[in-house]
Parts: sequence; structure tokens; C-alpha cells
Amino acid sequence: MYRVIVVEDSLVLRKGIVCTTNWSTLNCEIIADASNGIEGEALINSLKPDIVITDIRMPGMNGLEMVKKIKDATNIKFIIITAFNEFEYAKQALKLGAVDYISKPIEDGAIEAAVIKATSLLDEEKEYRKFKEKLEDVEDSKIMLFKEYLSGGNSITEFHVKNITQYISLHFQENIGARDIATSQGVSESHCNRLMKEQTGFTLSDYLQHYRIKKACEYLSDSAVRVYEVADKVGIVDQRYFSVIFKRLVGITPKEFQNRLNNQG
Repeated sequence: MYRVIVVEDSLVLRKGIVCTTNWSTLNCEIIADASNGIEGEALINSLKPDIVITDIRMPGMNGLEMVKKIKDATNIKFIIITAFNEFEYAKQALKLGAVDYISKPIEDGAIEAAVIKATSLLDEEKEYRKFKEKLEDVEDSKIMLFKEYLSGGNSITEFHVKNITQYISLHFQENIGARDIATSQGVSESHCNRLMKEQTGFTLSDYLQHYRIKKACEYLSDSAVRVYEVADKVGIVDQRYFSVIFKRLVGITPKEFQNRLNNQG
């Protein structure tokens, strides 16, 4: 479950948010609440929540000041509560990275909608971390195979797999597929697939897709590059197909990934 802290100087509103929201259905739990930004900052630093719901105007330290002090050091998703005439504050909060804002008086379902938005972002980031770890595992296995090859302890299988992964790293930008890779090694596609599956856990096509998407993530760090250009750079001529593969492996679309990198920067 995702951990939530509520920071609100109005006791009635704070307890209303804490006690009347069905947190379990949102895959969340309340771990603390605070009456001002100073208390909120201390609780956040101590308890490390995933989501913080905070009012903007509070005594001691307001919500914007609290967000500014905390946001750079954490990946917390902030949801801002603001009065109807404080939209400029809400815009500042969104610029600071808040995922959503809620206007007072709070309408039915507004808290739930904002929390769902925050948890969706957290889910996507979790999926991306898993994807990245999987890629790193593949890279580590390649390095291990290569070291074994250099030390003379390699088998014919390891030798082939090293050549296959090297071929992919050199030719992934071209319009190649599993058959082309197998042909380059002088063995059948089925044999090539078996070798790869034994050593890396991936088929030829899966490994090629993961490698291309890994490179695409690197290219998308450039805010000026367009998605269709990245697709072409990694050897996928159909941008729609590229976007489908990217979302399946990373959890978000290429454009969403690029925007998120730019916002973090």
C-alpha cells in the first residue's frame, strides 16, 4: 500500500479527509497527519510517505514552502488543497511538481480522483524501475559471459550468445529481426532462440526489443528529439508499433517518458 500524510490546519477538514476517505480501496493508508507545514515537514522527513495531501495556506510554514523544501530530495507525490480564489498558488504548486490540486469547498470524489492520479504515477514509476533492473540484469549477464570467454572458460553456447548480443548492439538501428540475427551467426533461428533463452532468459526478438527500448530511453533524454525520430533511430519504422512496445515494456508512452525526464530536469 502507498503511504499518505495529510497536512491541513483546519482540524475538521483534516479529520474529514483522514476518516471519510476509503483509503484501502485506493491501495493507500494514512500514516500521519499534521496541522501546519513545520509539523508536516518533520513527519515527511521521518516517515518517508509516498503521497502528501497539503493545504497551501497554513500558519508557520505554508504548503508551497514545504513542497519547495522537500521536493528535490524525494519522489513524493504532492496533492495541493487551495481556496477557489488562490489559483495562482495552485499554478505555482504544479510548477513545483505537484500532481494535482483540489479547490475548496472539496467536492465529493475530488480526493479520490487526485489520489488515483498520484498512485497511477507511482505505479508507472515502479514498473519502469522493474524494467530498468531487468535490462541491467541482461547487461550484467552479457559482461559475465564475455569475461568467461576471455578467461578461456566459455562454451560454444556462450561464444554464440556473446556474438549475438554484440551483433544486436551494432545493428539494432537497422531493420533487422530474429531471422537476420540467426543468419549472421550461421545457425538456424530456432537454434539461436534456444541458445539465447538458455543464457539470458530472452528469445532473440525479446532481447532485441528490450535493447532497442533501452536505447530509446537514452535518446528520449534529449527534449528536442521527436518520438518518430527515436523510433527510426532504434530500427522501428512504424511509430505506432514503437509506442505500443515502449508502453508495454516501460509502462508509459515515449512522450510521457520524455516529459517526465524534462520535468525532473
